[in-house]
Amino acid sequence: MSTSTEFTHNLIKGKIAETIFAQMFRESRQFTVLEFGYEKIIPELIQQGYSQDNPTVNILRTAPDFAVIDHATSEVRLIEVKYQKQLSPEYVLIDAKRMAKSWNPSWLFIATLDGFYFDEVRNIIAITGVMPVFTHPQIGSDTQAKYLRILKDFEQGQ
Repeated sequence: MSTSTEFTHNLIKGKIAETIFAQMFRESRQFTVLEFGYEKIIPELIQQGYSQDNPTVNILRTAPDFAVIDHATSEVRLIEVKYQKQLSPEYVLIDAKRMAKSWNPSWLFIATLDGFYFDEVRNIIAITGVMPVFTHPQIGSDTQAKYLRILKDFEQGQ
């Protein structure tokens, strides 16, 4: 693959992981999922006259992808979503440290071909990039299997 094609392919994988995450959480009906990433915020700020070098714009470049509101607890979590073919603690730790610099507390959700992983960034850093398998009583194994199949179908189609 050319560098341009590879970049596009990886961008699409990331968007698929974000879509799977959002749909899984929305399907549970326990969460409101708000797109929060820099892709949504920075273009508007630039249009309003903010410079690319503005300190606020630079912080927003690291903004998590989603703000998720739990209806039961009213808790809001800022969540970054990533795709990795296989979970790599080395890369997970890099992402967690980057997130911790500007967005604390925040959480990281990793979609892999083996399943989904989720934890708070400070926990990930404390255990050097190791992540637990994603579990949630409102998003069971059947739901996760359905969305994992979508991820695998995309990967196998490439």
